[in-house]
Amino acid sequence: MKAMKKILNGRILAALLALVLLTLTLVSCGGQTTPTLSYDKSKLSFDSAEEFDRHALTPSELEQVMDIFVSAYAGFDGQEALIAANRGYDITDGKDNGNLEGKEYPDVGMNLTAVKNVIKKANDAASGDAKLSDAELGKLFETLDAAPEKAAADIDMMIDAMAKDITVSNPGLWDSIMIGIGAVLNWITNVLGFKNYVLGICIFAILIEILMIPFAIKQQKNSIKQAKLRPKEMAIKNKYKGRNDQPTMQKMQAEIQELYQRENFSPASGCLPLLIQLPIIMILYSIVMDPLHYVLGQDGAFTAVLNNFASTCRAAGGLGMAVDANRGSIELLSRIGNQANSIDVLGNFEFYRFGEGALDSLGGALDSIPNFNIGPINFGMTPGFDGGWERLVLLSVPVVTFITYFVSSKINRKLMYQSAVNDNSNPQVACSNNMMDIMMPAMSTFFTLAVPALIGVYWAFRSWLGLLKTFIVSRAMPLPVFTEEDYKAAAKEMAGKKTVTKSAKAGAVRSLHYIDDEDFEDTRERGLARRAAIEEREKEEQASREKNAKMAAAPLKEERKDKEKASSEKENETSEEASDKPEDNNKDEV
Repeated sequence: MKAMKKILNGRILAALLALVLLTLTLVSCGGQTTPTLSYDKSKLSFDSAEEFDRHALTPSELEQVMDIFVSAYAGFDGQEALIAANRGYDITDGKDNGNLEGKEYPDVGMNLTAVKNVIKKANDAASGDAKLSDAELGKLFETLDAAPEKAAADIDMMIDAMAKDITVSNPGLWDSIMIGIGAVLNWITNVLGFKNYVLGICIFAILIEILMIPFAIKQQKNSIKQAKLRPKEMAIKNKYKGRNDQPTMQKMQAEIQELYQRENFSPASGCLPLLIQLPIIMILYSIVMDPLHYVLGQDGAFTAVLNNFASTCRAAGGLGMAVDANRGSIELLSRIGNQANSIDVLGNFEFYRFGEGALDSLGGALDSIPNFNIGPINFGMTPGFDGGWERLVLLSVPVVTFITYFVSSKINRKLMYQSAVNDNSNPQVACSNNMMDIMMPAMSTFFTLAVPALIGVYWAFRSWLGLLKTFIVSRAMPLPVFTEEDYKAAAKEMAGKKTVTKSAKAGAVRSLHYIDDEDFEDTRERGLARRAAIEEREKEEQASREKNAKMAAAPLKEERKDKEKASSEKENETSEEASDKPEDNNKDEV
């Protein structure tokens, strides 16, 4: 029972490990870390007296305001609100969030009242030394009110200090390899997939499964080698039939491992193809998840740039979309591709300063965005209950994913070799297998609800391809089949030619639950103590039997002595009578 619990716990641990790895992959593919706000102090200095005169605030006062924005960033995005205020819109009051559908937000010039509201709200959210007192804040506002034109120059300077520089950099070796693989996917999508990303990744999945056939053959060969040992495994298993305590199960496993060593078979060799395939699957997932970087070959920073651009409100110059950065760039590209003149708008986006060639490179990528639709359905979107009927239709993808993984796990277990010790004939193993058949598909379904539907399509399609590959390999290289005579011959071979000599205790019944305790470290002390107690009890029982035998023999000995004495006296009397009779006869004759 304990051994079966260990098997079950091991499988659950493996499933949880897969869950953690997949979660980390999902998070890492977002292309962004936890957002922070920083600024360049060198942008807040004045080079000349004339430049000083063009500003209302001193460099130290400008730094005070910037420190407020940095401190408050976790609770209030001062950068977005300040840019919106500089364009003439106040998004701090909650009445206009800058994303009203159908409303345009042209740049109408700085709104000083909105600027002061932004600074005040940021100061309320700030903490520590960055927070200004009411008197300090009032003095700052008086300075801005006194010279509105100079205040506009101050706001431009602060916005420029917060902007990040975006340049095109050369990818590293690992990135270059992944971009090369992505280029193959891009070619397949454009040429074989008719510029449709859904068809492209399905064809790409077929190519990958073809390339992984050698791993499948290697794994099947290993399964055949292990299957040939099944009769001997069954002989060992039958040897311990009816005993499922931990020491017995450990001893059975040890004998099976000894069998593997004698036959030059290593169970770990079957895991090697799986271990090699796992990082490949993770790499391919990253490539499919972030087509902007790997498929379209853009700098990795551009994914974060486009995410920020799409999610920033229209009043601040963005597109005002609800975008999750942890969903890669699939959903982003599938939606931004429908935005007219998006690259022109991005050029005026004040969150960034684009270096030479950066904007042109990104513009070229946006012009070649593939099609993520199948008919009217955008598979770049995430399944959900909000957002119209299209997202409701996409909920069918997680359902298909669950069915796919559930069916494939059942069929794979029938096609692949199952060890004699861990097959479904054992109720605990069967229960563990049934749990895994539900748990793993449920995990996959959960993740397909959190990523674009296209990823769910990719997983499901790859699962069916893998099942087809396993079926073909299993038919081309079938597992050996054994008859009853084969199992009997293996049992005879495993038994060998040893003659078994029965001991004096052969008839004694010993508890099977403790029979092997002395063979293992964790139970040896208990086993030795138990054996000593049994031997002591047997000695006492033997002594008692000997004593009873002596007591029963004593009266028999006395009775035998009396009989011998009586017999001796009778013989003496007979002898005397015989000696007297001749004398009387002689007298008569005379």
